[in-house]
Amino acid sequence: MARRSHSRVRRWGVFLLGEIRTGLRRVRGSFVPIAESALAAALAWLFAEFVLGRQNPMFASIAAFMCLGFKVDRVPRKVAELGVGATVGVLIGEVIALTLHTGWWQMGIALISGALVGRFLDRGDLTTMQGGVNAMVVVGMSYWQTLQGGFTARWLDAIVGALVALVFAVLLPRHPTERPRRYAATTLSELAEQLDMLGRGLIVGDVEELADAREQRKVVTQVSNTWETTVATARDVVAANPSLWRQRGEVGELQRLYRLTVRAQRSTYMLGRQGLSMAEEVGPLREVGALVLDAARATFALSGAVGAWHQPEHARSVLLGVARRASPGRLGIDEWRDIALMSVVRALIVDLLQISGLSRVEARDALAEATDRPYGEPETDLPASDSDDEASPLWG
Repeated sequence: MARRSHSRVRRWGVFLLGEIRTGLRRVRGSFVPIAESALAAALAWLFAEFVLGRQNPMFASIAAFMCLGFKVDRVPRKVAELGVGATVGVLIGEVIALTLHTGWWQMGIALISGALVGRFLDRGDLTTMQGGVNAMVVVGMSYWQTLQGGFTARWLDAIVGALVALVFAVLLPRHPTERPRRYAATTLSELAEQLDMLGRGLIVGDVEELADAREQRKVVTQVSNTWETTVATARDVVAANPSLWRQRGEVGELQRLYRLTVRAQRSTYMLGRQGLSMAEEVGPLREVGALVLDAARATFALSGAVGAWHQPEHARSVLLGVARRASPGRLGIDEWRDIALMSVVRALIVDLLQISGLSRVEARDALAEATDRPYGEPETDLPASDSDDEASPLWG
């Protein structure tokens, strides 16, 4: 019972450390856009107070932050949708609070009115959401406070905040691929952590370490899912803005990297599952574990290259060295468990080599004892596959 409790604490520790790492990366990535939103909120308040003579124009600051948010990839159309929704919602809320007072049924009317008017004005979901939410917020404020500001009080502040946010969204430089690149590097880094755990566990036959890697897989999956979302957003932003079309190649490469990394995640999952059961049966699997550790080192290098967005030459060199050693004959192993696990490691190496920019044919040819043909010779006897199996147009 005590051992089971200790294992559970270890699993939670692995997950918590992974969450802390990803949380700190999110803070670093969001600091600049949040600072920009704070500046916009302050300027909106300043303009409303000193130029328009508004008193306590808090909705100017609220609208500015709600429109800009905390992400780098701001789309002017979405900022405008949020601004329209916020302004309409505040206006409807003021009308209801001024004429019908406040209460539970007034709150329901505010939501229905704000959401339906937002739906009428724009097809975007953001306008509808902001219309309903802001109408309820204003109704939730006291009736006398609304009277004190007058009928045209807070909706005017909201307009100021929305316009300031729109100016920021248009004028500030936009880097739609910055977030997906950051999450790509984070995913590969967390995958490398998982491989490192697997390698250490296999070398010494540590079942606890191998079980820790299974918990680390949850961290990898969470970050990977966010990466997928940011890539989809970047694709939409670039497609909608002709001035960003030059970044279509970068977005396409990020999509390719995501799909290949999902393959590597599946291979790593199989490696961890089989490695755990085999280590429980026979103990250490040193030769295979050493290969996995080298693969982890290469994956860390891949993470750095993707984050800096340059050709991963070092990572590819390390992986090619691992590929040349990845065979039972080269390592002198003949135990069936090692051989079975080696096949999974070889599949993982192919996935990682493709992430480094090679085609699937080139990655397979790089494996030890894979073929009699020299590395890089076209594999004409295999049918053509999808584009992910071709060499990277940027790094191939």
